[in-house]
Amino acid sequence: MEACDGAIVVNTALLLILIGAVAFDIIIGEPPRSVHPVVWMGKIIHLLEKHAPQNNRALYGAAMTFITIAPFAVTGILLTRTNHIFAIIASIYLLKSTFSINMLFGSAKKIEDQLKHGRIETVRSELRTLVSRDTNNLDETKATSATIESVSENYVDGILTPMFYFVLFGLPGALVYKVVNTLDSMVGYKKPPYRQLGFVPARVDDFLNYIPARISALIIALVSNNPAATLRCALKEHIKTPSPNSGWPIAATACALGITLEKPGTYILNNEADTPEPECITKAIALIKKATVVSIVAVIILFL
Repeated sequence: MEACDGAIVVNTALLLILIGAVAFDIIIGEPPRSVHPVVWMGKIIHLLEKHAPQNNRALYGAAMTFITIAPFAVTGILLTRTNHIFAIIASIYLLKSTFSINMLFGSAKKIEDQLKHGRIETVRSELRTLVSRDTNNLDETKATSATIESVSENYVDGILTPMFYFVLFGLPGALVYKVVNTLDSMVGYKKPPYRQLGFVPARVDDFLNYIPARISALIIALVSNNPAATLRCALKEHIKTPSPNSGWPIAATACALGITLEKPGTYILNNEADTPEPECITKAIALIKKATVVSIVAVIILFL
């Protein structure tokens, strides 16, 4: 009986932390940069990157990964060992930093508004913070596609996967994932000077996103107007992207909305469908919002 009571207490605490973190994100949004945990992660990574040697860069990249993970993993473990109110508040704050629901949808909506007003140069500039591709020559259609792709891909990176590892390993799991994902976004490139340095972070990020990416396609299909057709289409289209994971949510979104999504020179998904208009961004946001709600509800049910 005592073991059961202990499990109930732990699940209640985790549920409270999750609900608190989601409420924080939706109501308050991102904390100031000076106290943002992801900014702290970035500063550690930048400091370590500055001292990267010219030789053995892949090994140094592995060491960077471990060193950056360590303080956040330890903090998460220490906080999980107590149900004190201050530990729960700190856990809510840290867990919120692992996902960005409000910012993701808000950024996409702003780009849609800029596109509708014909401010393509502003759109190209703002897209650089959302996508890794060259945005200098994107037209309205390609910019719309890039925005929708970002919304769908960040549903995995910035919402679903952190929650997935929170369910499996609690706060430490979510924090470790966020560190790896931040490392990947900063140094996990396939071109010099990061090819070797970012090899380990990129591979670990691929590994951690492997299952959530595939779950994302199922959830997106589930909330679409035609789940079976969307899933069949996603199963066919996802292999066209070079990434082992991003193709799943992007293809599922393209199929669900009945549009073509294209990264110039890299892939074209669902290429027999209509090209996306700026208004499709609102439809993509609505679709991924539904998927987000399903994800959160599923996690809540698991903790009940």
